[in-house]
Amino acid sequence: MDWLRRLTGKSKSKVTWHDKATFSVGGHHITMDYEHGGSKRKSQQSDFTMMKSRSFLDQYLKHEGEDFKRVLELGVYQGGSFVFLNEVFKPRKIVAVELSEVPIPALDAYIEAQRGRAKLYYGTSQDNEAKLTEIVKTDFGGELDLVVDDASHFYDQTKASFRTLFPKLRPGGLYIIEDWSWSFFEPYQPADHPWAEHHSLANLAIDLMEEMALAEVIESFEVSPHMIKVRRSKKSAHPIFQKTSRRGREYNLM
Repeated sequence: MDWLRRLTGKSKSKVTWHDKATFSVGGHHITMDYEHGGSKRKSQQSDFTMMKSRSFLDQYLKHEGEDFKRVLELGVYQGGSFVFLNEVFKPRKIVAVELSEVPIPALDAYIEAQRGRAKLYYGTSQDNEAKLTEIVKTDFGGELDLVVDDASHFYDQTKASFRTLFPKLRPGGLYIIEDWSWSFFEPYQPADHPWAEHHSLANLAIDLMEEMALAEVIESFEVSPHMIKVRRSKKSAHPIFQKTSRRGREYNLM
């Protein structure tokens, strides 16, 4: 029935589309406004901005009905994705970290209305492994069901988050990394681009395939043009990224 939902513009439950860029969920409007370098559209009360395309959302809607009680999001931008995740999956607790310290009043008001179910940590980098560990322990009792990484998109920072959080997923839990492919696109090729000094996030895909082959803590690994989805296996959690430089694996980090 996926083809029918795409044809009619309706999801199987909570999302109602108004046009190609705007939908409502849980009584809130969300507008997808992608602009290279960052959308200038600010979220307003019950009218949030999301820097994603509809194909991104379709990837998430495939998981409607999964038991995601404890959700952690890395990077909120203007809060549209936070609202989307909360209204679609209705977790028992949803928490996000955001590097910027600039408040998002509309999102702050939305979180306040959740009566303790939601929380946002401003000024928190995704590679602050000690802080992430503290958040998982304090806010989630030590275990997660879903992690969504839409933060820096840089290799080192993203890997640090994954190293900390993936072992804290319950067996069968899901870890999603967005925008892994940015380094292949033309705007990012010039040597003077602000991101030129950062390693390609695509390298993390190789790391994850190695972990799936050797450590067995990864049950499955799915790559689409927009995101990587990693499913936690039932094997005991243990430190990851311990094995490196195996034959057939060497690659240029740039």
